[in-house]
Amino acid sequence: MSFKSRSDTPDLHTQLESLLDQVWRSESDWRLWDRVDAAVRLESMRARRSRGASDQKPAISQPEPAE
Repeated sequence: MSFKSRSDTPDLHTQLESLLDQVWRSESDWRLWDRVDAAVRLESMRARRSRGASDQKPAISQPEPAE
């Protein structure tokens, strides 16, 4: 970033504020994507469980013939 004169440069406090604002926005984006990833992972686990439950046949015991 180049400035024409010293009066054009933002003061240190303004620069720090800008930097922290960018960091906070980035962290917010990361938290959002973490929640999206967690939701996708949870849905995948649910789908696997439901497929596994439908693949397994329930164990039905056959009555033994009476003699």
